[in-house]
Amino acid sequence: MASDFDEFAARLTAADPEEVQVAGPSLEQRNQRASVIVVQTASTENRIGSVESDVTNEIHTDQDSRQSLAESNGPLSPILITSRRRRARDEGNEEEEMEDAGPPSRKAKSDAEGGFLLEKKDKSIVDDEEDGQVCPVCFDVWSNSGSHRVVSLKCGHLFGQACIERWVHSGGKGARCPQCNESAQKKDIRPIYVRNLKAIDTTERDRALAALEHEKENRRRLELEYHKLQIQMTAKEQDILRLQHELQQCRAALSGACLAASGQGAELPLAGAGPLFGSQPPGILGRRLVLDSTLELCKEGQCRVMSYSEHTLELCKEGQCRVMSYSEHLTLLVVSYAGTNSHLTGTGVKKVNALGGFRTVGYIAVHRKPIRDMAFHLEQNDLLLTVSLDKTAKLVNVHSDIAVTSYSCDAPLWSCAWNADNKYQFFVGTGTGKVLLYDTRKPGDAVDCWSEPNSMSPVTGLAYLPFSPVTTFPRGGLFVQRLQSCVFHESRTDGFVAHPLPLDGSFTSLCVEPETRHFLASSRPNNAHPQARHTVCAPSWTVLGSDSSNGVCSSHAITTIQAGTQQKLLSRSCLLTAPGSTESKQLIVAAHQEAAQCISLWDVNSSAVLQKLPCSDPVLDLLPIRVNGVHFVAALSEKNARFYKWT
Repeated sequence: MASDFDEFAARLTAADPEEVQVAGPSLEQRNQRASVIVVQTASTENRIGSVESDVTNEIHTDQDSRQSLAESNGPLSPILITSRRRRARDEGNEEEEMEDAGPPSRKAKSDAEGGFLLEKKDKSIVDDEEDGQVCPVCFDVWSNSGSHRVVSLKCGHLFGQACIERWVHSGGKGARCPQCNESAQKKDIRPIYVRNLKAIDTTERDRALAALEHEKENRRRLELEYHKLQIQMTAKEQDILRLQHELQQCRAALSGACLAASGQGAELPLAGAGPLFGSQPPGILGRRLVLDSTLELCKEGQCRVMSYSEHTLELCKEGQCRVMSYSEHLTLLVVSYAGTNSHLTGTGVKKVNALGGFRTVGYIAVHRKPIRDMAFHLEQNDLLLTVSLDKTAKLVNVHSDIAVTSYSCDAPLWSCAWNADNKYQFFVGTGTGKVLLYDTRKPGDAVDCWSEPNSMSPVTGLAYLPFSPVTTFPRGGLFVQRLQSCVFHESRTDGFVAHPLPLDGSFTSLCVEPETRHFLASSRPNNAHPQARHTVCAPSWTVLGSDSSNGVCSSHAITTIQAGTQQKLLSRSCLLTAPGSTESKQLIVAAHQEAAQCISLWDVNSSAVLQKLPCSDPVLDLLPIRVNGVHFVAALSEKNARFYKWT
């Protein structure tokens, strides 16, 4: 551009002055035109890739200047116009070279002071940048702390830390970037810091959440300690009640010994009565145990019932009752019942007050399907264990009528029993042959589980025999009765050991008499045995080697009672001791005979029928109960409960 002006100046110098005035502008006019160019340059946008627009603007500026000069001094010379066009092309080439050298990140324009101002961005660019502020996996905004802080892979794409870690973990060795499909591993994840990142400050929220989790953990710990202390307190209370009960039994036994020694029921002084009895209030040891003359016990080796009284309680009209359980401490009988009206929904238990003349006092809704078995806790008397076909076992507080805890299983449940050697454990039997062990201190899954190989028959009965070192059979364990087998699981320090028992099915019920440690296995007729059988067995223990704790458990049948050729229902029979037999326990088998429509009582020693109690309805469950020293036999049908009193 400077060379053009030099050439033009040389021509002006060589020309005639008059020609100069006509052919070209004066120096003042040239300065005026130059000042116009400077203003235009300051106001023209220097856009990259817009060279043609700049040249056009420059030419327009030249034309305006030439027109103004022409009005004053005449038209411009062709040499000046050519120079202007050449200078515009040179400026366009320079801008093209700047564009080829590399596109800038921002387009700028010069302001009046020579600075740079940011140009208004295109709408598509703004949308792209806004899309870059969210995680491509979850479409949520990033944060500058916590689990969703911004990170990148080796390919450069940005993600939330928790999202991309979960993505890579789910993909395994073949994990790839969600955007470019490039292979990615967990080691490729690294934190990244972006200058224009719009991150939500979640520091306070994360701190608050951490404090919340800490408080929740403290609350759970305190609740656990509270429940432990509550259980310990309940256990101590039960120990006190048990010791009081044992004390009363000892006093009654001593009083009975005094009456037997006198022969006439007169009071006799106790020989060797020490401080234990000397501090008792007067009259306690002087009480007499008077037996009803209508009940004759153990005469000539046989126990005969001379008379009884019957009481019938109607429970429901639809016929939905199934099993019973009794708490002597609460004098409370519970009966499983399926509610069918609008007020009693589902399946629950009806409470019967035995002390108040056998009247119903309430209903507790527990399960959605029929209940198959129930058992009261051995020490915590208000805690009832129920199992149902809805695959759940529940612990119910009969005082508050609330289900305390629920345990879910993978199969319908048929039977249950408490561990008499561990008050925190209980067993449930499933319809697929499994036996599950639960611990009330560990809610949730079962602590132990065992099953019989190649057997999927339901567990029809469970009964636990506590450890007793002073008896002929000292071992404690669980009797497990399935439809075709009966197994004793011996309890040891390292678990349970199974001992199959030599008994034949098909079994319907199982009952254990804890005082004599005998058990009753009832079975219905089949091809091998055409009659229903009630087999009373005594377990045996054979020591192997010098170690007394290592041996084999078995059983031998004391008697087998034939009970008719018809039994369609899985009714439960019971094994009980005759009321009043103290020294030598007289065992009695009570079972329902469908063909005779009665409840028969057999003497175990002679296998003779002692008495038949009439019962027109099929009996599903039999249970011996005692109310303030008075003995009853409860018989449950689908609609009614009958109570036969020993008199």
